[in-house]
Amino acid sequence: MNKYLQQRVEALFNAHDTATLATCGPAGPQISIVTYSVKQLRLHLTLTHGSDHLFNLEMEPGLVLMTTGWRLHGQRHAISDTKTVVVTGIRLHILNDDRQSTIETIDF
Repeated sequence: MNKYLQQRVEALFNAHDTATLATCGPAGPQISIVTYSVKQLRLHLTLTHGSDHLFNLEMEPGLVLMTTGWRLHGQRHAISDTKTVVVTGIRLHILNDDRQSTIETIDF
């Protein structure tokens, strides 16, 4: 990814510190609001111990995160002992002011 896009994506990610997480797996479809931090274009999600999201992500690494400004399709890269899930982006949809329409898509 070129430097301009990196800076743009970092700015979008850093505009929020919570997102809606959606996963699907053995625990069924799950959706909840999670906190996150950004390190080198990877999102570090903080999940509670025993979360159904953790169970789903152990078996199925795909996930979706959404804020009022963007929607990210990504994959679990790692799960730490502290229940932090590291997410690598696959595709980022930048949303219009209506928070539904995509105005731009960035592939990682």
